[in-house]
Amino acid sequence: MVSPFLRKAFLTACGLAGAAAATAPAAAPGRSLVLAGGALAVCSDLSPRACRTPPTDAARQPARFRIDDAGIARATTPALWTMPGAPSREDVAAMLEDTRRRLHAADAREGEALDASRMEDALAAACLAQACADTDPRRPRSVLLDAERAAVLAALEQPQRDANDARPRERALPESSRLPGGVEVLKAFVAEAQARTSGRPKIAVVTASGLDPMDAVDFYVDVFRELGADAVWWPVDAAAAAARFEAGDCAALPRLRLEKLRLPNREAVYPDLADYQRAHCASQPALMLQVQGVFFAGGDQWRHRQAFVRDDGSANDWLRELQDAHAAGRIVVGGTSAGAAVQSASWMLGNGDVEAAVARAARVAAPPEPGCSRGGRCGGVPEDALTLWPAGGLRLAEDAIVDTHFSERARELRLLMAMQAADARWGYGADETSALRVREFAGRREIDALGASGGWVLRRRPGERDEAEAWYLAPGARLVVEHGLAPDRDGADAMGERVQLVIDEAAARPVRVPAPRPASAFDSGALRALAQRLAWRCGQGWALPAAPGRAELACASGARGWQGANGVHGVGPLRLRFVRDSVAVSR
Repeated sequence: MVSPFLRKAFLTACGLAGAAAATAPAAAPGRSLVLAGGALAVCSDLSPRACRTPPTDAARQPARFRIDDAGIARATTPALWTMPGAPSREDVAAMLEDTRRRLHAADAREGEALDASRMEDALAAACLAQACADTDPRRPRSVLLDAERAAVLAALEQPQRDANDARPRERALPESSRLPGGVEVLKAFVAEAQARTSGRPKIAVVTASGLDPMDAVDFYVDVFRELGADAVWWPVDAAAAAARFEAGDCAALPRLRLEKLRLPNREAVYPDLADYQRAHCASQPALMLQVQGVFFAGGDQWRHRQAFVRDDGSANDWLRELQDAHAAGRIVVGGTSAGAAVQSASWMLGNGDVEAAVARAARVAAPPEPGCSRGGRCGGVPEDALTLWPAGGLRLAEDAIVDTHFSERARELRLLMAMQAADARWGYGADETSALRVREFAGRREIDALGASGGWVLRRRPGERDEAEAWYLAPGARLVVEHGLAPDRDGADAMGERVQLVIDEAAARPVRVPAPRPASAFDSGALRALAQRLAWRCGQGWALPAAPGRAELACASGARGWQGANGVHGVGPLRLRFVRDSVAVSR
């Protein structure tokens, strides 16, 4: 039976035509994207480290796991072990039996439920021989993909129930967050949704990117409610898409969760959410006519994308509805981490280390399965390779590739290489606990920064190799792009664009940054640190090692810097270049 809470949420999602008409704004305010870089650090029951004071009365507790006969049977379901190179079901069962024996021998109480860390450690020690090396294939867990490891834990997960035999929900406590940046980003997203209605805004959240899409539902629904919106779960994922558009059978969802997501036992752990997803699949409310915002959770952008395409790769009805609503300006779309990366309209980044991105050519391919290097199961595409998907993601970030966790993971050169491979004009790189907001209307694009620091905007001219124009946007300024102009008209360049940096009157003059100079362009925050220096002193460019070459960052003509209210410096335009060792360059 669907819980009263979810029944109310479902009715909200379906909506009444009269109520929708009563809250509709007079005119759509244009297209808007809020692209967050991840690590929003919002306080919740399950994220106590993000809180100023950890909550002491949490209802939902961290998951716990037990190895028993029923769990072993669920973990050895045939549909979970069909990936190339997967261990046999017999080996998985033996791993679990060995783990159960070891736990009992270590004086763990018979049938005791363990937290995730203890259970993972116990599974890692399981051995199918007298003695095993750490990477010995007789340790079955050593060859499991990330999704397969998650499948085993999901099979062993124990349901949580409160005194009323209901599933306890995770609470979000945004105003108790220790760091304000992530909450500022989410508040800005709610404000964008509010601009599209005269009533309380309605927001749909998408969690398809997770190894378990149901795990984050409580958090996102509650955080937006705490911030002044009515939030509902849009229960789309690859399994729901297959049920709706391929099988035409919503009753097949439990089977398709196993086949598409490798996710057992959800009907027991999240019975209310499983019922809600099945009801949504069967009824298909016109959700995009009832909400003013759609927010995509973090995780894996490929999993997000698979929820919105058919088996042949074409857009399904959910994606077409989303694209139409966004193009009309009826909804704001946002996302964090993978939820931002999947908005790419140019080629979509799949994965890849920055070192591999500059050393080897990008692969035009689906990303390899996470964890395949550990198990020797990557096939022809190394797990660290830069992979790109030419069809893009959800194609809402017009002519752009979106990347996240940007400065913190030194991804500037990775995005530059991706833009070159895709011949993409624009690249957006959002830093953690921050976001880039992109608004478009009447041939005009405005980009500004939100949150703790900001992010990078790259623009690449046709034919340029290994270089791009760049801005580090911190709060306190916006980049204004007018496109579709004739070259040389009112300052338009050869690409038919006029780009202006507009600094707020309240922004301060940048001050000297005493931070030490980074040693490598691959160091966390390295190029952002150089940009901070250039914000107050543009006379000198900088170069940092980035084998097999170096990264160069220097001010372009007319560059200006500023200091936002959060104390972070912004600057632009700059020239970002990657100079390969084999190429002679004049300075």
